[in-house]
Amino acid sequence: MNGILFYFSGTGNTKWVADRIEDKLCKLDNTIHKVNIENLDDVLIKIHNYDFIIIGTPIYAEMGPKLIQDFVNNIPKVKEKIKCILYSTQGGNSGCETESMHKILCNKGYDVVIKVNIKMINNYYFSVGKKPDEAEMANILRDAEKKVDLVVDKFSKGEVYLENINKTRLFLGKIASKGFNKFLPKLSNNLKSTEHCIKCGMCVRNCPKGNIVFENGGVVFHSNCILCLRCIYICPSNAIVYKEKRIDQIEKNIIKLLDIK
Repeated sequence: MNGILFYFSGTGNTKWVADRIEDKLCKLDNTIHKVNIENLDDVLIKIHNYDFIIIGTPIYAEMGPKLIQDFVNNIPKVKEKIKCILYSTQGGNSGCETESMHKILCNKGYDVVIKVNIKMINNYYFSVGKKPDEAEMANILRDAEKKVDLVVDKFSKGEVYLENINKTRLFLGKIASKGFNKFLPKLSNNLKSTEHCIKCGMCVRNCPKGNIVFENGGVVFHSNCILCLRCIYICPSNAIVYKEKRIDQIEKNIIKLLDIK
């Protein structure tokens, strides 16, 4: 079968899963066209050419970033049902975005057959939760690999596997997400570049929202941030601080999976 995999990945977690889904499905004689939604072309108007679609999203405060939500809202309706695999990655055990996507896509004629939440390394540990050690991160990735195997196995056998979120959780998740998005400009003020900056421009070139610029000889963060944390983890000199604290770049290896410019 011919499938297309859409994803957004701030620091590499969602891309890590995308790569493994692609690899395992291709070994079963499927063809996968993988698309980073930061770089969409005219592929959406050709979506009816695919046998199935996959959408992967990170979770920020229970829901996906607006980037993902806008993308899903813009997916065209289809006359003939196309199978869908939906997955989210988050530091906790589950999030609400796949449930929201499920409802939207079903109304557009898609057939959601797989819907899962995949626990990954918590890249926001310095604000929520605690920093995982090496053993914990290894266990998280091992369990995530098993979850990917489950997804591929169920899909290849034509089975339906849906990890549902109840209506109350989804309702509260949307409230939490709205509050988070409302305070994003204030939260992004916690990001600052320090004297360790070598002015390489990696954060400027790779910000998914174009929120980081060079001004007056230094890096400046504006108010369009989605707090994906990519800038913190790709910085080669670890020069970006959050609330004046330098962050241990625990995602430094996984973020290498991204197409860094």
